[in-house]
Amino acid sequence: MTYVEIIKRNKKEYYYVTKNIRISNNKWKKVRSYLGDKKPTKKDIFNAAKDIEGKIKELGLDKDKSPYRYLNEIDAELLQDLKKSYKSWLDSTPESIKNKTNENFMIRFTYNSNAIEGNRLTLRQTALILKDKVIPSGVTAGDYNEAINGRECLDYIKEYNKSFSKSLLLKINEILTKNTDVVYGGRIRFFPVEIQGSDHNPPGEKEVLNHVNNMMKWFSKNKNSLHPFELAVILHHKLAWIHPFEDGNGRTARTVMNFILSKKGFPMFFIPFDKREEYYSALEEADKENYTKYVSMMLKLVVDQVKSYGHKKEKK
Repeated sequence: MTYVEIIKRNKKEYYYVTKNIRISNNKWKKVRSYLGDKKPTKKDIFNAAKDIEGKIKELGLDKDKSPYRYLNEIDAELLQDLKKSYKSWLDSTPESIKNKTNENFMIRFTYNSNAIEGNRLTLRQTALILKDKVIPSGVTAGDYNEAINGRECLDYIKEYNKSFSKSLLLKINEILTKNTDVVYGGRIRFFPVEIQGSDHNPPGEKEVLNHVNNMMKWFSKNKNSLHPFELAVILHHKLAWIHPFEDGNGRTARTVMNFILSKKGFPMFFIPFDKREEYYSALEEADKENYTKYVSMMLKLVVDQVKSYGHKKEKK
């Protein structure tokens, strides 16, 4: 997918049509066609895009198959562009604006993640609690504490400098479930659980620890070979499928997913509460080990959010 790129030099703007080409799993090459210092017309962009395709063929970079296991070429390129846009946004945005954006994300992530699991707070009530430190009337202690826990957990993973591990997994669940009616927060369950509204039966209490250990082995084996988005969302599914905790499994899985993405330089995202049916459908595809469709569905659920970091594409 080609797009118009604006590069500033000495307070002047120069226009390019650009395409990112993957050389290997972790290496990309940017191919550009210069348009000039005036805003290009659609015809200029179209002609430059054709020029780029010629350059790509000359360089021998016109590969049809994605080197990633589950992402197609277009989605992989989109994610790479989003990552670059996010880094550019971080580098060029004043600290005060970044803080406001991060606070807004924290509120929306906490609200949506909690609401999916049945928390009754509205988005406005969540903002009053987390931003204004106000306790709205009629709010239960459990709903209130889940909101506070969501903020604390995001703060914790932002400061956590080590790799994902079982101890981090336990800590995340411990934070998310503290001061609620959960008895064994942060502990692998030793009793059976059910998922309301789902046909999936999580592993029994005698099997759950073995599944968690196998999941950690899978992570270690694949953390450097899978695309970070593939790694993050598949790890999310494995946690949701195992359901290793008494409660807070979905919130834990979504937090872990964002931890993986953030450590690889990608922006965090939330699953919108009003798209929970699509979210559940995606997880059902993963239950059937249809990870290609699952990864694609998860990207579609969140791509508009991460585009907000200044990512603008103009298709040829």
